Amino acid sequence: MNVSPAVGRISLSNRKGDRLSTLITAVSLSFGVGVFFATHILRLRDRERLRKACSRTKKHLVKGQRSALGVDLTSFIPIWTGKAPQKVVVIGAGAFGTAMAYAAAQGGNEVVIYMRDKEQCKVINTEHRNPKYLSEFSLRVEGGSEIRGICTIAELKEELQSPGVVIMHALPCQLTPPWFQEHKDMIPKDALICCTAKGLYLPTQQLMGHAILDALDRADQPLAFLSGPSFAAEIMKGNPTTLVVASDQLFQAVRIQKMMSNFKTIRVFTSNDPVGVQLGGALKNPLAVGAGMIEAMGFGTNTLAAMVTRASHELRQLCSAMGGDPRTVDGLSGAGDLMLTCFSSQSRNQRCGQRLMKGESVEDIQKDCTVEGIATADVAVIYADMCGLELPIFRCVHALIHKKITPEEAVLDLMGRRSRAETKKFL
Repeated sequence: MNVSPAVGRISLSNRKGDRLSTLITAVSLSFGVGVFFATHILRLRDRERLRKACSRTKKHLVKGQRSALGVDLTSFIPIWTGKAPQKVVVIGAGAFGTAMAYAAAQGGNEVVIYMRDKEQCKVINTEHRNPKYLSEFSLRVEGGSEIRGICTIAELKEELQSPGVVIMHALPCQLTPPWFQEHKDMIPKDALICCTAKGLYLPTQQLMGHAILDALDRADQPLAFLSGPSFAAEIMKGNPTTLVVASDQLFQAVRIQKMMSNFKTIRVFTSNDPVGVQLGGALKNPLAVGAGMIEAMGFGTNTLAAMVTRASHELRQLCSAMGGDPRTVDGLSGAGDLMLTCFSSQSRNQRCGQRLMKGESVEDIQKDCTVEGIATADVAVIYADMCGLELPIFRCVHALIHKKITPEEAVLDLMGRRSRAETKKFL
């Protein structure tokens, strides 16, 4: 069949027209998509500017403002936290135990807190607040399970039998090993114990981890140590807080990290240096007592900054001599916690130093509250002698606590030392 040249030309022209129409449609569609995303990006920029402005004025974006600035696509993107809820039993319903229970509940875990006071337990279960400590804060966790209080040994024993239970111990240092010795029969051998006590055990002059293992009469109990700059009240307020957790078995530290991190207010780092983390958390306590002494003596920021800086060097020396990594002391458990306790009047150790300089006795101060720095100062000097270290700041603080020297003598001793280079290699 023959096709005339005119018909062929018409067919070719139609095909060219179809291609041109398709091309125009594709370009238009691409342009439209581009305009949409460009507009959305500009709105995101405007939203960020508004967010920063609201942050400066301590206001929050209301729903109408968010919608006016475009759809927030990030609200549809799920955040994978990579963790499963765990059963957590907190031992001790003091200020820090309460804060740890609240933080663990924020992480989506099932949390039980043990105390001996029946009335305190009743209020926690009915009113969802701790009547003795941090009573102004609610223990209700939005979108999470309620924190349950228990106050009998039978209840505690039952809770500890839960598979994979994590025991978060938040009693004062000098009470920690005796508690474990008394209750060792009910503690599963595979339960992970996370110790939050920051101090050294005075009767046996041990790190807390060694004292706990001796009290349990076990060498293979899983242990982790949570430390870092963290006032309990600020955790309850939701202030962004960073911590470090250390364990000989790094996977145990990761387990606590996932349990406590809530990706909003608590961020936890891991370490495989439990000696360094324990020493950093413990030895900053007597140094904070020294900081309070400096303030009470009327000295200013120059003196306090000098003490904190040189004390950090002494911390590194002792940490290295005791088998820890001196770099750990430069982190949250050392320098971080040291700055927190030395520069804030919220610190019990810092307030203790002020009261000592005003003439109060150690015995009277400890009637009001637990001050870990007093016992830790004694053990720190023992460790310094064992390792053959000078550590003049630690020794001066220890002598002042026990009134072996006067404040004037302490200043002359520290400032009158022989001149030398600022830094030197140790060990």
